[in-house]
Amino acid sequence: MMKKIVLIFSCLAASCGTGERAPAVLLKDPAALADPGALPLVEGRTSLVFAGEEKVSGFNLHSYIAHFDGQFWAMWSSAGVGEEDPDQFVRYATSPDGHKWSESKTLVADPDGAEGKARWIARGIYVADGKLTALAAYVEAAEYGQRGKAEVWPGLRLMRFEWDGESWRDRGVFADDCMNNFPPERLGGALAMVCRDARMDVKMALSEKPGEWSLTPIEAAPPYDRMDEPTFYATGGGEVHMIIRDNTKSGYLLRAVSRDDGKTWTSPVRTNYPDATSKNFPGRLSNGWYYLVNNPNPRKRDPLAISFSEDGWVFERPVAIRRDAPERRFAGRAKGSGSLQYPHAIEHGGSIWVIYSTNKEDIEVTEIPMASLGLGR
Repeated sequence: MMKKIVLIFSCLAASCGTGERAPAVLLKDPAALADPGALPLVEGRTSLVFAGEEKVSGFNLHSYIAHFDGQFWAMWSSAGVGEEDPDQFVRYATSPDGHKWSESKTLVADPDGAEGKARWIARGIYVADGKLTALAAYVEAAEYGQRGKAEVWPGLRLMRFEWDGESWRDRGVFADDCMNNFPPERLGGALAMVCRDARMDVKMALSEKPGEWSLTPIEAAPPYDRMDEPTFYATGGGEVHMIIRDNTKSGYLLRAVSRDDGKTWTSPVRTNYPDATSKNFPGRLSNGWYYLVNNPNPRKRDPLAISFSEDGWVFERPVAIRRDAPERRFAGRAKGSGSLQYPHAIEHGGSIWVIYSTNKEDIEVTEIPMASLGLGR
């Protein structure tokens, strides 16, 4: 069970002033993303993981990728027609090389049938203690119009599943009242996730004992108080950066900083890094460089881009992973042009593997050879 702790915001030394170390300066040169549509296309190879079928498997989002037991594994949320519909469940597929994928199978089925109120949202696949582990959020509604007034995700609980070599086994509740975004990571001696609770309030969750989580609320003053889909990465010495989608639609990412392994945080501020109000993913490569994947065009989720940082404070060298998304194939999808969104990434075999959803209809993966990026030390 989770238990709440009180958060006292403080201005952290070396991160409250102006200049390169200011939390607001996430992009080294704003001109680098002044025209996201003109970004050079990264050297890479793109492959289809899953093609949705209209009115059968027409919605596919929340994709994740891992490598385990000699093969790649992908998981994602899938529904017949719409996002977070009552029939939504979690699919998975495997690949020996990251490009030729198996037929999808069910990781966890819709709990109560297409007419029932319960559904699943995929929340991450990763290796923990030598076992392939998957997380999925169980909810009994997805009423986003109730945000700020009532529960958006009634019944929310994060469930854990383990692969036993033949099938997925339900291992019970991983964290109550937690909609995480990506698999947990270690911060100091604790397991860490950023969660949104059933009302969509953002909290840092730390666990030093299995099944016990302490929560630190993350709060920002208006107009940046409507935060969504936070991510984080550590830069050493207890320093941790949280990158947050600003759902007040400023068109930029927010950042908060911790210097004590996620226990306390500065208040989030708007950065100079443009964003389409979508999900981002940061990480660190084996060569020491950090990366950040997002949609840097504030007007649409195209292109999907990646940039790099030597110190984790300022990012540069942005390139497009994919751009000029194809037109949607199915009727009834949201208005606007095609989209490339909700990335997750891993490093394996000398490449960065980025998985994402195209038009919320298909799941695709792009392999980026690290040698092509020129990120020498």
